[in-house]
Parts: sequence; C-alpha cells; structure tokens
Amino acid sequence: MFANILFPINAEAFTYIVPGELESKIRRGSRVAAPFKKSHKTGVVTGFTAEPADKSKTLRSIQSLLDDEPLIPENILRLIRWVGQYYMSTTGLALKNAVPAAFFSGKTPGKPRITYSGDIGKQEAPELTPAQRRVLKEINRTDKGVFLLHGVTGSGKTEVYVNAIESLPPGRQAIVLVPEIAVTVQIIDRLRSCFGDRVVFFHSGLSAGERIRYWQKMRSGEAKVVIGVRSAVFAPFENAGLIIIDEEQEASYKQSDGLRYNARDVALARAKLEGMKIILGSATPSMEAFHAARKGKFRYLEIKNRVDHKSMPRIEIIDMTTEDKQTFSLSNKLITSLRENISAGYQSLIMLNRRGYSPFCICADCGHTYKCPACSITLIYHKDTRTLNCHYCGSYLKPGDLCPNCGGAKVKYLGTGTQRVEEELKALIPELAVRRMDRDTTRRKFSHYSIIKEMEDKKIDLLLGTQMVAKGHDFPDVTLSAIISADVTLNMPDFRSAERAFQLFTQLAGRSGRGDAPGKAYIQTYEAGHYVFDYVRNNDYKGFYEREMAQRKELSYPPSGKLLRIILSFRDRDAGEKAVAAVSERIKKIQHTPAGKDAEILGPAPAPIEKIRNFWRWHIILKGRNSRKLRERALAVLQSMKGSRGMKIDIDVDPVNLM
Repeated sequence: MFANILFPINAEAFTYIVPGELESKIRRGSRVAAPFKKSHKTGVVTGFTAEPADKSKTLRSIQSLLDDEPLIPENILRLIRWVGQYYMSTTGLALKNAVPAAFFSGKTPGKPRITYSGDIGKQEAPELTPAQRRVLKEINRTDKGVFLLHGVTGSGKTEVYVNAIESLPPGRQAIVLVPEIAVTVQIIDRLRSCFGDRVVFFHSGLSAGERIRYWQKMRSGEAKVVIGVRSAVFAPFENAGLIIIDEEQEASYKQSDGLRYNARDVALARAKLEGMKIILGSATPSMEAFHAARKGKFRYLEIKNRVDHKSMPRIEIIDMTTEDKQTFSLSNKLITSLRENISAGYQSLIMLNRRGYSPFCICADCGHTYKCPACSITLIYHKDTRTLNCHYCGSYLKPGDLCPNCGGAKVKYLGTGTQRVEEELKALIPELAVRRMDRDTTRRKFSHYSIIKEMEDKKIDLLLGTQMVAKGHDFPDVTLSAIISADVTLNMPDFRSAERAFQLFTQLAGRSGRGDAPGKAYIQTYEAGHYVFDYVRNNDYKGFYEREMAQRKELSYPPSGKLLRIILSFRDRDAGEKAVAAVSERIKKIQHTPAGKDAEILGPAPAPIEKIRNFWRWHIILKGRNSRKLRERALAVLQSMKGSRGMKIDIDVDPVNLM
C-alpha cells in the first residue's frame, strides 16, 4: 500500500510506503511524519495507490501517524487542490496557506486569550426593517447559490448576516470573512451575543498555539461560526451552510505574494463545491460582482435606505486649489466644522490614505531625493522614530542633518502623511482628543480593540487614520467624516483607481450620520473636476458602474475580460534585460500560433514599481475572455522561458493591481 503525502512546500505530493501496522488506521487528511531528504517532515495524506507511478524509484516508508483522526476533512482537501490548480501554483503551497504552520512544526495547542472587546451577554436584537426582512426571506428561501447584498452604508447588512446564520438548520456552520482585523470588533460582539463561545476569531495575529486550538475547535464541530480574514476561508468545517463576505470589494482579500489567491473567489469556489449559499455584502460592490448580478449569475438583493430611514450624509467636494486653508492639507471649512462638532458633543473621522509623516524627502540645494536602495520608490519619513522607511521591503535608515550627496543642510520633508496631519490638528485645535489608527499604531496585538473601545466610550473626539477607519465601523455619534488628499487614491497608475476611489470615498462618507443627528462629509481634493466626484456626491453607484463599464469594455479589462499577470524578477538588471529580450522574441512566435486569438499578450515591460527587495521586475499581461484558455496560454508563455537563468517567476491569476 502506498500513500501520496503532501508537504507545505512548493511541490506536489510525494509517494511513500505505508507500513503494515498503519494500513488500518491511516486515512486521507491524516497527518504523518515521513523522511524527507536527510531529515524528516510532517505532511498530510492526500490519497492512496496500489502501485507507485514510477516503479524505478526507491521509496521510503512513513515513520508515524501523528493523529487518531484526520487533521483535514475531505472537503478542504478538494478545495486545496482547486486552489493550487486555479492559481497555477502547487498543491503544497495551497496546503501551506490553508493550514496553520504550527501543525507542521510540532507546536501544541495554546490557551486562548481574549480576542474581543470583552465578555458580553445576550444583546437585544434590533427589529428588522421591512427591507431587511425582504432580503432575508430571499436568502432563506434556498440552501445554495450566490447572493449579492447591495445595501447603502448604515442599512443594517450586519443584522441580515446574523439572522441568516441564526436561520441555518441545526448542525450547520457559517464562515464570515472580513477584509481587516480592524473592522471585526463590533461584528464579533454582535455574533458572540447570539452564539457565545461557539464563535471563533481566526486571524494571523494569533499565536501558534491559539491557531491550533481554534482549528481543532472548528474541526470537531464545537464552533458554530468562524470570523476572520483571508485564511478563514479554509475553516475545516465539514457541514458549513453559509459563507458571508463583508465588504466583498476589498483588495485585501487578495494575497499579494507567494500563492496569490483571492479569498472571495476561493469562497465562491468552496460554496459551489460543497453546495452551500454565499452572501457577498457591500455598499459599493466590486465591478465583477455587480456585473455577475446583472448577468444573472448572482442573485441581486438591494437595500436602498438606512435603518429607521436616517438620511444619508450630505457630501461636499472641497476644491483645495481655491479653498482657504490652514495648511496644505487642512481647509478652514474642515477646521471650523471640527470645532463645532466638539462643542456639540459629537465625534469626527478623518481619513488620509498615506501613513507616516512625509512621503518625500529632498535636498533643496541639489535635488537629491532619498530612495530605498532595495526598491525603486522614495522613502517615507516617520517622525516618531526619526527614520526614513520603505513601506515595501521594510528597510529603514536614519537620515543625517546634511545631504549625503552635496553636504547641504536644506533637507526638506514634503507632502503629508497621517503623522503630520495629527501634529497639525493638535496645534490648530489643542482641545481636540485625537487618536490615530494606521499600521504604525496597531502593530501590537489587540491595539485595534482599545482604539475602537475608546471611540465607543467617547474618549476620542476625532479618529484619524488610513483606509482602515473607513470600513465597517458603526459609531452613532460621528456626524462629520472627511477625506484629506483624495488625490492619493484617485491617481494611482492602475485601471481600477477610479473604482477604488469611488468605493473608499463612499465608504468613509457613510461612517457619518448613523445616529440621531444628521451627518456630513467633506472630500478635499486638488482635482475637483474628476468625474468620480459626481457619482460620490449623489451616492450613485449604478451611474458610476455604467460609466466605468464603457471604458472597461473598450479595453477588455475585467469584468469584460480576464487578466493574468506574469512577473519576472532578476537580481541583476543587465542580465534581466537580456533574458527579457529573449523571452520577448519567443512570445512573438507564440502570439502568431492558431491559439493566439484566445489571449492577447502584452509585454514583457518594466513593472510600474521596477524594483522591490533588490529584484528588478518586468511583467507580462495576458488578456482573454475565458479563464481556462487564458491559463493554457500562460502555460505556453511559461514554457518559452525554460532555460532562462537567474529568473524568478510569479504568477498572478486575476490580479487586483498591476503595480
């Protein structure tokens, strides 16, 4: 008897001999120890065979069976295999992303720590609105299928989620995906008020022991609901009945390196494989999801009004080229409104989607700019640590008082990040209680929760941060929300920049006016004539969709077409240029084959960010109508690269950005 063993590495399964004493105990999904090269590894059994595929190889025996019951259920093994194939990777890398590394490193279960804002009792559930009851009735009408829940900000989508979970048949479980840990605090409290300790919060911030403990809790069926970010899509439930993806449009569902899977799309595949239903929820759906609903592939559910018919915030676009302002980033109108909000006892939110103090450091004498030596981007100045940081590779340097190029003393910090805005606000409004929420202030475990709790307890007048302040929060006393430097999001060199800007601006504006007092939102920009603002001002998602789709169709960009990106990286730039030139010639020949009509091949060309972590990067973009044919075409392109030395290849199926 032979077993195929999969390890969490970039490879497919290896064949081993099953010792006689294990034949009656070992099963698919079982965790085993097996010799590997000169050591041994922990792997998972994916199947059995009566004969090895290659009889010429000398096979080794499995050393031991590590668990009485299989670690991974059959449905998750199928999903892991699908992920490896669809994303043109390996099943081993899919396993590595799906199952906590602690299971392969000899760790033991740990005692869970508190991962929520505190113990809460049964909350009184709000009475559903007629619109909520209507969409819930549609969701409960079937036990499988895809629903796009398009509800304006403040329409009560969370209550629909909770009631849909409560309506599941006995013994069925639910998976709830959220884009960031920062948005989970309030939804966790709501779920725990209904399901108590049967709610598991699964995310990368857990210790190795905690991840083992929670995985086992899900595997045994002890948990009813798992809520988490990307990896929670692989929750080892055998009887899941519902997957919910909150803020389904968020790019953070897509992994940006390694196996570049999109948790939203994996969830859609899982729901189809296991015959369950899935809810994609958003106030600003992705173009892909809304297009699928228009085509009848998803069932479209809409909630047009806020709970209790509260009014939507009044949105005003502030043209910073003509507006009176206190600083480059803060208009007089915003400062005045902040002061009025404090006097009235209300709270405010401000978003600037750029952390740090200053994004640009330059010598005024010679024009020298401080760039990351490992990446082709400028370094961001962080005033709290007095360092110039690279937000791509994590490296930093301590700047001197003099320019390293000319020795001049006129080093200037230009542009604005969240740290500088915080400093300016404190100087202009000393009485303002400000908290900043960005990646720098939320590195410590549970720091998100303490900030949210302070906001809920009204210890904060103003919450300032990056895009994490725009998502999922429900603060009834926030009556003013504002976006500073909207142009940062609007002018990214990517075909999705307008879509992302519309989504982010609408989401941030929607944080305002959720309580009894009406809300208002300011969007400060130096490009007030951009067409996005017309649709944001009127909360006109469908109008924006039609405008954007016209452009996408013309260029065959998603959702009109499919994309696949191949990234070629080299340590040496000159060697890379020569290799890429050779690859380019081979690709021209591929393009003229009969199958060439199935996909358009663009490139290779330098990537927009040409260098990251000391690798020089080129990319190839493939466009087509059919995912399967596009991947087949990509295989032909990859075949043409065989023999190229010093080349690192990354494949990004359905990329969400082309940087």
